[in-house]
Amino acid sequence: MTALDRAWIGLALLTAASTAVALGALPAPISGLLVLALAWAKARLIFLWYLDLHDVPGWRGGIQFGLALFVVLLMVLYAAA
Repeated sequence: MTALDRAWIGLALLTAASTAVALGALPAPISGLLVLALAWAKARLIFLWYLDLHDVPGWRGGIQFGLALFVVLLMVLYAAA
């Protein structure tokens, strides 16, 4: 099984988890933050494994840092609303 196959399986599992959280009985603030966390995991998976950037140290660190800043900002804004 290639890294691309594992990425597709991971994306499918994370999408199923996002759907389960969204349809679950959790309060809105908690489910919203969980969906954002799962979206963060999906974005990392896409950037690092689907686009095959996990072997490029400069890109890997920059992508993870930028993505982390963006998602944390979204989480703070969501929690503040």
